[in-house]
Amino acid sequence: MAVVPAAAQQPCENLTSLSLPNVTISQATTVAAGKFAPPDQKEPVDVPAFCRVAGVVAPEVKFEIWMPAGWNHKLLVVGNGGMAGSINYRQMIDPLGRGYATSSTDTGHEGKGTDGSWAVGHMERVIDFAHRAIHVTSQADKAIVEAFYGGPPEHAYFSGCSQGGQEALMSAQRYPKDFDGIIAGDPANFWTHNQINHVWTLLVTKGDAYIPASKVPMIAAAVNSACDALDGIQDGILNDPRRCHFDPNTLLCKAGDAPDCLTAPQAHAVQQLYDGPGGNVYPGLLPGGEDGPGGWSNWITGSQPGSSGQGNLGLAFFRYFVFDDAEWDARSFKFETAPGFDNDVEFTDYKLAAIFNATDPDLSAFRDNGGKLIQYHGWSDPDITPLNSINYYESVQKATPGAGEFYRLFLVPGMQHCGGGPGTSKFDMISALEQWVEHGAAPESIPAAHTTSTGIVDRTRPLCPYPQEAQWKGTGSTGLAENFVCALPKSF
Repeated sequence: MAVVPAAAQQPCENLTSLSLPNVTISQATTVAAGKFAPPDQKEPVDVPAFCRVAGVVAPEVKFEIWMPAGWNHKLLVVGNGGMAGSINYRQMIDPLGRGYATSSTDTGHEGKGTDGSWAVGHMERVIDFAHRAIHVTSQADKAIVEAFYGGPPEHAYFSGCSQGGQEALMSAQRYPKDFDGIIAGDPANFWTHNQINHVWTLLVTKGDAYIPASKVPMIAAAVNSACDALDGIQDGILNDPRRCHFDPNTLLCKAGDAPDCLTAPQAHAVQQLYDGPGGNVYPGLLPGGEDGPGGWSNWITGSQPGSSGQGNLGLAFFRYFVFDDAEWDARSFKFETAPGFDNDVEFTDYKLAAIFNATDPDLSAFRDNGGKLIQYHGWSDPDITPLNSINYYESVQKATPGAGEFYRLFLVPGMQHCGGGPGTSKFDMISALEQWVEHGAAPESIPAAHTTSTGIVDRTRPLCPYPQEAQWKGTGSTGLAENFVCALPKSF
């Protein structure tokens, strides 16, 4: 696509005088091509020349939009993670290099990704974080783009993972005209119950049931020993972990405790993690995502009791969003069904589900606006179970006629939360979305790769639209995508 002529652009610095409803522009600076150090990165990165604009949408939604001199006529807004609280500069680098005007927001508050204290007494911040901030940021973005380039973007896209995945699905459901195409990765869209599951994880691994991070590799090795070969390839990757029925009791210590076995409380805890809270609350984790820096040692066990990623997020949510009590103890949480709101699951949903949960299966308005949605999820995600994505995808197929024409789900074997793990977790969803939105070419498969710690590609494989999966043809290297085909799975 041709670059917008320079004559169509006004000087970047002039944008500080741009008048937009409820928007205050605090900075508009030309950044020269070359090395640039984003605030959230230690090392400078190579960037094209661009106009850097910072502003605030009332009451306190801070955002930045970067507009390259060589514009591709498109806008890409990137999402957040955890409890947000900062602009996601890191994710703006790639789209800027592609020629996108790219934007991010702090979602209306400042704080670390596991901090929820900002929510107490500030419902407007909660609403901005839950759904409003991405919407108002995209509106400001489009106005600023038009003012700077002399014309509106031809296409507007959104891409996010985890909390960004929640933002993605929320945009498709609540603000279906904001974006022509959306990428939703490992989405925390069932937000209240995702946080309930975080508390579940904290509770089932307390006391004698705590699993030291040193035992996680042993659990992972046992899972692979039991299930790796089920897909016909022994490669440390479970093609579909639902086929794996690993029993943690096979690792029980014969006497006392030892580094190479699980005590009875620890084995029970592992099974409870796989089972989840049960019922209609939330599905459990799947086997296969235990080991590695992005595995259980980060999300489930932490380096010591009470330091896990899930635990920190769950506590922040219930202390500051649900109960307004900084000293709230997770041990008081009531999962059981009880009259009225003695059940904390029901109370949490009564108070916050309508604000946070992006679970509406009716995407007809997004469909009617011509939108396209690509969702992906790591089969080995140790934080947000991929079963949540499958449940939402299947609900949309039932509720929205023609869903297969605009919505596809890709499950990534061996990928942990938003990346990492032994699977092929390097892929380009943006190009796939562009082809679908701009040329009508729905993604029948997406090339994916696994790279070593030094960035060398050592395995490739296609990602297939669910319910298809990548199946080895039976000949040739299992490390090459060309030797796989997307096909419906055999029954199991």
